[in-house]
Amino acid sequence: KKGEVQAVRGVSFDIRKNEIVGLVGESGSGKSITSKSIMRLIAHPGKITDGEVVFNNKDLLKLSDKEMRNIRGNEISMVFQDPMTALNPLVKVGKQMSEIIMRHQKLSKEEAREKSIEMLRLVGIPSPETRVDNYPHEFSGGMRQRVCIAMAMSSSPKLLIADEPTTALDVTIQAQILRLIKKLNVEQENSTILITHDLGVVYNTCDRVIVMYGGMIMETGSVEEIFKNPKHPYTIGLLKSIPKGKGTKKERLVPIEGTPPNLLNPPKGCPFYDRCFLKKDICNTAKPDISVLSDTHKVNCWLLDKEV
Repeated sequence: KKGEVQAVRGVSFDIRKNEIVGLVGESGSGKSITSKSIMRLIAHPGKITDGEVVFNNKDLLKLSDKEMRNIRGNEISMVFQDPMTALNPLVKVGKQMSEIIMRHQKLSKEEAREKSIEMLRLVGIPSPETRVDNYPHEFSGGMRQRVCIAMAMSSSPKLLIADEPTTALDVTIQAQILRLIKKLNVEQENSTILITHDLGVVYNTCDRVIVMYGGMIMETGSVEEIFKNPKHPYTIGLLKSIPKGKGTKKERLVPIEGTPPNLLNPPKGCPFYDRCFLKKDICNTAKPDISVLSDTHKVNCWLLDKEV
């Protein structure tokens, strides 16, 4: 009612084969909307107004709904952050999995059930032959998330999008789920987008990192480049706000002062301008050009423009 929210603007990146890419940023930075745009799952009245999503040399935005349904869940799969809402509580887990497998792989009911049991075994569900007939509420949170991963991977997708898959889980279960995603990435040779606001998860899981803020990409680089040599003030601020846990001395965290921009009226320049400790006048009036520091390291910041 208040107007058009520009949730993401000018977001552009690529995913290589067998790569795990971390999409990071605070809440509201545009991470989940980016992933839903790839899947064409933007709910009304949201819409994609421009651009393209190229997958296997096809622009997904130009496909019919039927063509997109054949790709969604088959070649591109998604794991959502809350496994309880992702699963139908009234339908047995095995039936939910079988429906997806039969839709995409044209298997019989019996073959789909066997495939479901095989996938549950692959993701580490004990006694999958009996658990396949359980309802979602009979699984723990971590086990439900494993079921969601098994469903997503049942068609051996080329691209897996995991949207904060460990948010609702305790730390030990988080580690197990992340190890599982890494293991499946190697075994099934898929590419993975891991969406998270936890930089510790990114450091231990990903090959490359994309840092988002205010609906735009601030910095892209390998894990080493982002964590050892961050260049954008926002990335630097994010890394300073992580507890290091070294020694016994009291540690003071350094927060990023201020709040994210209002995307009903997005800023003309850098969205991080109001909160930046290194800002210049030009940052408020014009979007910066992308500075290419290496084949993998790119920064969207006026500070790196030698002519400014």
